[in-house]
Amino acid sequence: MLTIAALALLSVITMRYYSSVGNTAVNLSETTGGFTATTIATSFIERAQNLAFDHYTDTMRQSSVLKNKSLLTTPILLGREVTDDTDYAYFDDFDDFNNIAPIEYTPPDSTERYAVTFRVYYVEPSNINTAVDHQTFLKRMDVMVWRTIPPPSDTTRSKADTARMTTFYGYYKFNPI
Repeated sequence: MLTIAALALLSVITMRYYSSVGNTAVNLSETTGGFTATTIATSFIERAQNLAFDHYTDTMRQSSVLKNKSLLTTPILLGREVTDDTDYAYFDDFDDFNNIAPIEYTPPDSTERYAVTFRVYYVEPSNINTAVDHQTFLKRMDVMVWRTIPPPSDTTRSKADTARMTTFYGYYKFNPI
């Protein structure tokens, strides 16, 4: 009888131990996915910030500084121009990323796959949290990245596991003294 009780206690302890190890592995996997998603978002933001502010401020098209913000792309037309390539590697200005279909991205040496979406809109310097319906010299980009493969182990947390980042891009002339 004592042996049966000892075996039962040992099996309960062993099950709790392996359950704990399993939960740790799931948490580690999700944390690693969050780090990777943040890195992917940062990489896309850096790519976008190395492009021209707007189609009309692209240095290949205009040699002087744009002073009239009404010449910028209207808010409703933010996104790829008709003549732009659909591949993000060939985008030529910041707002080309606006509302494109989710980009499927697989990091090098990885079997994981991530989806990346963007929203670009004009904001006023006095209120950077609200989109405006007119051109300004300041654009905001919201980036969302989430892992699609492997899917989250807990489907109720899938939205919580989305990495969200925001950046701003202003078009201002530098006047050296």
